[in-house]
Amino acid sequence: MVTGNFYYLKDSYYDKFPNCNLIGNKDDDTEGKHDRPCFYCFEKDGIYWMIPISSQIEKYEKLYNEKMQRYNGHFDGIRFGYVNGKKRAFLIQNMCPVIDEYIDYEYRIEKNTKVVRIDDKLAKELNAIARKVLRFYYDRGIKIILTDLDTILKKL
Repeated sequence: MVTGNFYYLKDSYYDKFPNCNLIGNKDDDTEGKHDRPCFYCFEKDGIYWMIPISSQIEKYEKLYNEKMQRYNGHFDGIRFGYVNGKKRAFLIQNMCPVIDEYIDYEYRIEKNTKVVRIDDKLAKELNAIARKVLRFYYDRGIKIILTDLDTILKKL
């Protein structure tokens, strides 16, 4: 896996961690398999950390604004940026640790020939904020990450 690329997780990951507050795969329906959510990947200390992205911009902008107001202009749980020219919410508050065996496939476009990437400025911002959240909040027991990281890390 490559830091800065996007991936989809296997169903076996969700099966192994059923009660860990993961944003789950969207169920298949009459339109077929959806393979969502897609995750932005970065590596820290030998573990791959996956940040889910969402197209539900209005929902997450409202939540982000509420949190910013509540925490005096400081909230690191959500960031916004563009993926393939479309605005997306990067849900740092829902990130999860993963190892290679749980990666289904990489997100690609143009008939599976082009790896999806984001601009370097956004990637640096996401990586820095996610590391900060892990270092300053999770390591100190402050609950900004909604995922049950303790359970997942023990079982990985």
